[in-house]
Amino acid sequence: MLPGLHKTSAHSKRHYGFVMAFAIVGVGVLFVAEPLLRSFVYQEPAVSLTTQANAPSLDNGVLRSQPTRLVIPSINLDANFVTPLGLLPDQTVSVPDSYTEVGWYSGGVTPGEIGPSVILGHVDSKSGPGVFYSLGQLNIGDDIEITREDGTTVTFVVTKLERHPQSNFPTLAVYGPTDEPTLRLVTCTGTYNRGVQRYSHNLVVYAKIK
Repeated sequence: MLPGLHKTSAHSKRHYGFVMAFAIVGVGVLFVAEPLLRSFVYQEPAVSLTTQANAPSLDNGVLRSQPTRLVIPSINLDANFVTPLGLLPDQTVSVPDSYTEVGWYSGGVTPGEIGPSVILGHVDSKSGPGVFYSLGQLNIGDDIEITREDGTTVTFVVTKLERHPQSNFPTLAVYGPTDEPTLRLVTCTGTYNRGVQRYSHNLVVYAKIK
């Protein structure tokens, strides 16, 4: 049984990969006219990321299956997933329509596959805290559990938290290929600028399969 999966999944020889030449958005708003106004910035493409197919040739036998539920016991977080997130015309990643649910970026791998699976969530809205409001309280070693459509639950463990200016998002570190199943949780943090309706920084939580 694959470590991190509570139920054995079917085997597959497929490798999933993608090439991206963009930087990711931040998500989160605070006391603005629209409750779910998108708040982000992104860098112009500076580098084309290596495809997952060019990463070490490993296959952990996990079929692609979309995530349905995110649970983080240490911060009492239990959230469902919105429709998978794609790219907007400006090549930024869309953000969840709901501030109480999270979104998985469908251009990457699903949780449990080899590579980075990226999940975005709002930090707040005009009506109060968002789903990732307490994300910054995570500690190294905390568990993150993700249930998938195929009935499996993948457990990850937090390895580090980083905060970066939105103008200097670590695209390669978040979306670049890895040789094991990994997870990245992304939200906004820092100072909120009412004039541009945008936060100054992004919080990225890195985790690996347990």
